[in-house]
Amino acid sequence: MDIKQEVKKARKGDHEAFTRIVLSMKMKMYGLAFSILRSNDDCADAMQETILKAYKSLHTLKKPEYFQSWIFRILINECNQLLRSKSRLVPVGNFDHIAKHKLETEYEAIAIREAVEQLDESLRMVVHLFYFQDMSMRSVGEVLGIKEGAVKGRLFRARQQLLHILGESPERRVAHESK
Repeated sequence: MDIKQEVKKARKGDHEAFTRIVLSMKMKMYGLAFSILRSNDDCADAMQETILKAYKSLHTLKKPEYFQSWIFRILINECNQLLRSKSRLVPVGNFDHIAKHKLETEYEAIAIREAVEQLDESLRMVVHLFYFQDMSMRSVGEVLGIKEGAVKGRLFRARQQLLHILGESPERRVAHESK
C-alpha cells in the first residue's frame, strides 16, 4: 500500500482510504501505546482518541509522506495525557488487590517487576499473563495448556512468594488478612 497516495485520497474525503491506512498501522500503534501505557484498556482508549484526532485534523498534515510519524506523535501525546490524567495502578501487597492500589512511586513498580522476575518460570508466566496482560484465568490456562484450577493454584503460590520477597508491611498484612 502506498500510504502517501492513501493519505491524499483520505484528505479528499475517501473515508475508506483513511481506514485502510489506520488498519495497516494498528499493530505498530498498539505496540507503541503498550510500551508507554502497559495496559490493554488504556492502549485502546489512546488509540481511539488518536484515530479520531487524526481523522479530524488530517487537513493540517502538510506532507502526506509524514503521516506515520505525525500519527505516532499524536498517539504519544494521547498516551502521555492519559498517564497524567489517570492515577496508575500497580500490583502491591496482596495481589488480589492489584487493581485497587495506586502507584506511589516508580521505584515500587520496579521492585515489584524485579520480584516477579525472581519467581520460577511457571509462576512468573501465570503472574505476567494474569496481572500484566490482564488475561482471565481461563485464558491463561488456555495459553499455558493447563486447567483453570492449576492457574488459581499457581497464582496463590506466586502471591505467597511475592509477599515473602517484597516483605509484608503492616498495610499489606491487613489487606491480605481481610480477604
